[in-house]
Amino acid sequence: SVKKPVAKKTATKRTGTTLVDLIHRHLTEQSEPRSAAEVTEALGKAHPDRNIATTVVRTTLENLVAKSLAQRTKQGSSVYYTAAGAPESKAAATDEAQPETAG
Repeated sequence: SVKKPVAKKTATKRTGTTLVDLIHRHLTEQSEPRSAAEVTEALGKAHPDRNIATTVVRTTLENLVAKSLAQRTKQGSSVYYTAAGAPESKAAATDEAQPETAG
């Protein structure tokens, strides 16, 4: 049997920009941490031609965290993301208990 190559779903659409790039750029432009839902909403407004799902954004954000390109902070049951190296707001700085694991 012949295996067919698996197509990657990181669609670049017409702009040639990947969702990873859009999400990372959005985070770097923010002054405060953002939830996956907030990132999804902002990107949906900025790119109405793209169908962007919150679950895909959340997975992408977690992948950015794993690559040390973003940071995750928890506030209660909510999770917020900032670009790595971005200035943390007072709210994000309250949760320093989450240990980082070398990946």
